Amino acid sequence: MPPSFFWSEGPNIELVQGKYDLWLVLLSLGVSCIASNQALRLAALAREAVTPQLRLGAIASGGLSLGTGIWAMHFIGMLAYTPHAGIQYDLRQTVISLLPGLAASFVALMLLAKSRLRNIELVLGGAIVGIGIAAMHYSGMSAMRMHATMQYAPGHFVLSLAIDMALAMLALWIRFGLAGSRRKLTLHGKILATLVMGAAIAGMHYTAMLALRVQEMPGAEPEEPATENQLLLALLIALVSLIVGGLIAQTNAHLHYRRRWQIEDMNAAHLRALVQMAADGIISIDTQGKVLDYNPAAEHILGWAPAEVIGKNVGMLLPEALSGQLAEYLQKHEQAQNRGAEPLSNRISEVLGQHKNGSLVPLRVALSQADARGQRMYVGILTDLGPQKRIERQLRIATTVFEHSFEGVVVLDANRRVVTINPAYERMSGLSLKTARNKEFSAFYFDASDEMETGMGFPEVWSEIGRSGHWKGSWKLLHSGRSHQLSLTAVRDEQQRLHHYIGICYEDIQQLQPAIPG
Repeated sequence: MPPSFFWSEGPNIELVQGKYDLWLVLLSLGVSCIASNQALRLAALAREAVTPQLRLGAIASGGLSLGTGIWAMHFIGMLAYTPHAGIQYDLRQTVISLLPGLAASFVALMLLAKSRLRNIELVLGGAIVGIGIAAMHYSGMSAMRMHATMQYAPGHFVLSLAIDMALAMLALWIRFGLAGSRRKLTLHGKILATLVMGAAIAGMHYTAMLALRVQEMPGAEPEEPATENQLLLALLIALVSLIVGGLIAQTNAHLHYRRRWQIEDMNAAHLRALVQMAADGIISIDTQGKVLDYNPAAEHILGWAPAEVIGKNVGMLLPEALSGQLAEYLQKHEQAQNRGAEPLSNRISEVLGQHKNGSLVPLRVALSQADARGQRMYVGILTDLGPQKRIERQLRIATTVFEHSFEGVVVLDANRRVVTINPAYERMSGLSLKTARNKEFSAFYFDASDEMETGMGFPEVWSEIGRSGHWKGSWKLLHSGRSHQLSLTAVRDEQQRLHHYIGICYEDIQQLQPAIPG
């Protein structure tokens, strides 16, 4: 009848006491730290991956690295333990014991690759990883063949599972608690994280070994350890670890290179998109003034197509007089840079550009210096000032008309309060701008139908303007009794929302005629 899994203490039972080889114990700890370091690096690579394929590759290679490292550490630790009995290993069972460790490692890498980890995920993940590594340990122990009975103390067995899961949770926590989910680990932090995780993995094995109870079989004669099988397994473990470690290191370097390349490519694509979609013109030139880049907005402003400009001197985009000045400025600036002067940064000036059709375009140019892989270049951001200049001219004309018009002009807001009045209205009404401003416009006039030629009161006037947008009639001032011929017009925006009224006032002609002598 085969012995039970759990050991129970009885009379006249003698246990075989084993011992550990210190150097092999230290070697197993070193293997677990190396595997932990690779796993943490690949987990970080997975978190920063810019594509799902790169993230999956980092998790897979990291899980393989960690699983193989745990398995190698476990069997080196088993070889470090020498009971006073011959030991052999079942090769098939030994290989199968790798599977639970790999499964646990993939779970650990998927958790470590997350940017955040909830408490429930930390607990469940730690439990799954701990149970998986414990399953690897005990299935690996079952591969041992000796003339002795191996059993496990129930209390220590449960304790080993509890410690396994606790250490697994600790190994996960160092990423999210010690490192912080949003901070980058320093070199000392990375070393500490590697040592803690490596010690946790090794601690799982040696804690579980505390539950082992080896009892000599009655009548069995002690045998010398089967060194050939142990040596074969040791060489196999070393070979597998070296092969997997080399492949993982190569994969890590390849993934790191791909990540850097993809980030650079994505940044370049973002920059190209920003330049192409920018509303302002963007032109970059080298130190000799040769155009390197020319975006669509610059083509819209200046009329030249990119194929006509790129590779040519930027002077073609300027009037002839300014072209020579720019060449001289670049030459002086380059000489100053060679003497260690401050780089050019956002120097703003207004210049005239040369449109393809021969016309001059007023521009605001913000010029800055940049370095592209050790090559100095200059980037100019062009804003077309043509529309702004036209608006400024129109405003100056409108202001001149407003100030010098013979007719009185009054501007009201949407609440019919005075915004401004021109000098002619001041003269006609006898009101100053200071007195009239922010006052209700109707408060300056009589609101009596019999006093108005139209026969309409204020409410009817504003209603008429709301319907037709315009009203014209005669109103009489309260303070002077003088009548005005007044035209009121509503001003609306593109959505037909009222925002101002404009009033034009004329002197009543009858009041301007001189009295005829009787």
